[in-house]
Amino acid sequence: MRMKRFTVVLAAVLAPLVFAVIAACGSSPDAKSSVAKAGTLLPGIVPKVTAYIRTWPLPADESEKVYWTAEQIHGEYLEEIIISFGRIDQNDKSTITLPDVPEDGSWDLWAESAKLKQIWPHLRQNLSIGGWGAEFSDTAYDPDTRAAFVANLCEYLEKYDLDGADIDWEYPVGPDWGQEIKSRPEDRENYIALLTELRAAMDELGEKTGKRYSLSACVPASPWWVTKNDAVAAANIVDNLKLMAYDYYGGWSATTGHLANLYNNPADPEWGGWSTAQAVDVYLKAGVPAEKIVLGLAFYGKAWGGVEDGGVNGLFQKHTGAVYPDGLTWVQIKVFLNGEEGYTRYWDEAAHAPFLYNGDTFITYTDDQAIQEIGAYAKEKGLGGVMVWEYAHDMNGEIFKVLNESVQ
Repeated sequence: MRMKRFTVVLAAVLAPLVFAVIAACGSSPDAKSSVAKAGTLLPGIVPKVTAYIRTWPLPADESEKVYWTAEQIHGEYLEEIIISFGRIDQNDKSTITLPDVPEDGSWDLWAESAKLKQIWPHLRQNLSIGGWGAEFSDTAYDPDTRAAFVANLCEYLEKYDLDGADIDWEYPVGPDWGQEIKSRPEDRENYIALLTELRAAMDELGEKTGKRYSLSACVPASPWWVTKNDAVAAANIVDNLKLMAYDYYGGWSATTGHLANLYNNPADPEWGGWSTAQAVDVYLKAGVPAEKIVLGLAFYGKAWGGVEDGGVNGLFQKHTGAVYPDGLTWVQIKVFLNGEEGYTRYWDEAAHAPFLYNGDTFITYTDDQAIQEIGAYAKEKGLGGVMVWEYAHDMNGEIFKVLNESVQ
């Protein structure tokens, strides 16, 4: 995975199904039963600001294979950083690998991790397993394989002096219209079993090491997920659910649109649009406690070319194709904000989202104003915190500073 994808973006023909799912959101009897078995809510570890950080080369230097160093991390703006990703070996589905880390030793992830602990002792470091395209279904399905996976992950935590784990399964029990990775109906129970067994094993490890290991899980900003999966039971086990509130629009979209708008714009042609506020409400109405939700932000941009003005500066207009397919970093976006290539910055008052347009290319992104509003929203709703995908898009820490201040 190089960029998370938002799976709720659907063609207009699926609108009735989507709204039916939203209307049906709520704690099912199965969910209530699972919560009763799981026990009372954990107090949890919910840092105010979390950032995922890649294990592959930095965006501007991928051809030169330049990786991040501990000295580049602005830990003053973070409480937690999540190393992404460990993967499940598809030959041995209980084994964790780090396929993006160079085998020639030109960059030592764990040496940088150790340095980071020395520079910023307060900064929790977790390991995320999964990411887009990672298959968990077989691992979670077989009890022996599941137990071996849990044991292997705990070995990683102890060996590299990590502070916790993040399960990024995209996704257990996929939607009715299907998904790219393997899933099965049994994922609903097996997902909870995996989290439960991992929590127990991490607690047992903590008795040995004297640490309280944190456990989180990534979940999509999609209404189908809380009907197919037991969101309340999952929230009852983990310290927090990290809500991937971004990629509402992308290269797959028929028109331009917002990457991660806070509110819905009724003019959005994609079945009336989607927004972060709607996604949060879906989880709250399903019974997930607000303090267990960590709200995701996108620190990158997406763009389309061949976009007509349409009297609305290119918003929700057809395009001839995506440009900058690997996404735009904040450093690149800043150049455009300075007037490079004729871009003008606009603000969608309905969606509370910025965009850039130069008469041909449309860019959706997140800037200071959007970050401040999202941070204020997270505080107002009593959410546990915010998280960012991902650190390498703002290596100078400029908008991380804004985000940190917005949630204090």
